[in-house]
Amino acid sequence: MILRTPSYYDSFHCIADKCTDNCCIGWEIDIDKDTAEKYSSVGGDFGKRLSSSISHENPSFIPDENGRCPFLNKDNLCDIILNLGEDALCDICTNHPRYFEWFGDIKEGGIGLSCEESARIILTQKFSVSEREIPDEETDFPDDERVYEFLYMAREKIISHLLDENVPLASAICDVIKYAEKLESSVDSEKFILPEIEKGKENFSPDIKDLLCFLLTLEQLSPDWAPYISSAVENFSEREIFSPETDGYLRNIAVYFVWRYFMKSVYDGEISPKINLMAISVAVLSYLFSQSGDFSVDACSLIAKNFSKEIEYSEENLYALLYKKFHQ
Repeated sequence: MILRTPSYYDSFHCIADKCTDNCCIGWEIDIDKDTAEKYSSVGGDFGKRLSSSISHENPSFIPDENGRCPFLNKDNLCDIILNLGEDALCDICTNHPRYFEWFGDIKEGGIGLSCEESARIILTQKFSVSEREIPDEETDFPDDERVYEFLYMAREKIISHLLDENVPLASAICDVIKYAEKLESSVDSEKFILPEIEKGKENFSPDIKDLLCFLLTLEQLSPDWAPYISSAVENFSEREIFSPETDGYLRNIAVYFVWRYFMKSVYDGEISPKINLMAISVAVLSYLFSQSGDFSVDACSLIAKNFSKEIEYSEENLYALLYKKFHQ
């Protein structure tokens, strides 16, 4: 089996207590079957603590009254690692913020934007694809291999176009939106003739205030998110959202969304919504970067991370952005 990832995939390492956020707070952390069985065999006082801190019907950690994992200690370090070693972590804790998608003998992965360290890497490191052999995993291949090959080549063109600094990003996004419509027509007709991306003169310029107000209608996962977006709406000002200071960050974010979601179209045929998600996300983040006035990688990474946590970790919110109609 081949694992394909962005080349920066292996650059990620959890920064633990140095992180200003914590992925062990505010989440329901499920425990996979194999790890649950491993925990049940641990003896001694720590084994008793494991047993009393896990909901056994559908294995998951029982958070405390502040939403903290029961094994997150006062120093924000993991007591499971300290007592049993890193290999004792459940799958979710081991993999986060990594994600994966399977296409037969191809496994694609990456690191998610919802972690501040991985966000910093995504915003700053050049994108390219890395491949390696890994042990086989039992998966199904898409029903029509032609769709997979067609969309894989199309994604390469899209990513290349978004990263082309000779094409303004606002124009590149418009070009890709139109390209997605052509791809859908080709797949629907089963012609599978890969078109070229046409360079147009239109700029992507959605109604940002409308998009910000729309975010306030979605499920709120963090208590800080709605006040932050409400403040952005209250202090809204018309401005050029695509600025040179954040161009590199935003191109990398655009590629992140395309890499992570575009190939899911193999299974659902919904190509344009995946590009829609990318375009809206980039536009909103571009405005929030600009409004903050702080273009440092740390500041922009935190904004991107908070946006990702609200959108990508709620199926309802993700679906809403996929199919949100935007107004130019």
